[in-house]
Amino acid sequence: MAAVTTQTSPYVDKLITDDDANETVEANVLTGAATCYIFDGNNGNNTATTYLKVWNHTGPTNNSTEFDILIMLPGLTRQTVTVGGGIALPSGLSFIATQGAALANISGPLNPVTVKIMAE
Repeated sequence: MAAVTTQTSPYVDKLITDDDANETVEANVLTGAATCYIFDGNNGNNTATTYLKVWNHTGPTNNSTEFDILIMLPGLTRQTVTVGGGIALPSGLSFIATQGAALANISGPLNPVTVKIMAE
């Protein structure tokens, strides 16, 4: 389950943290529109690549709702993607972690993946 904490930073308002990102969709985590600036994924517990799939959607369905953003998290590494101007998700922020990049891939990583998203 994703947790949202309010930040005192002048840059972003929210830090979304999911210490066990997997094949379960984290839907509409900010309950509305979001602009995301940093996506951070720690796949250090897995030798295989994990894919972070992000939707501009309030209730996406794994395997049938096309994702809007795909971030590859190589095995045994931590990957951070920074977007200077942010990526607007006017419908809502939802995400999932899977073993494959294809829409049809619904298998989650074998071990916990930590995902952090800085947004407002």
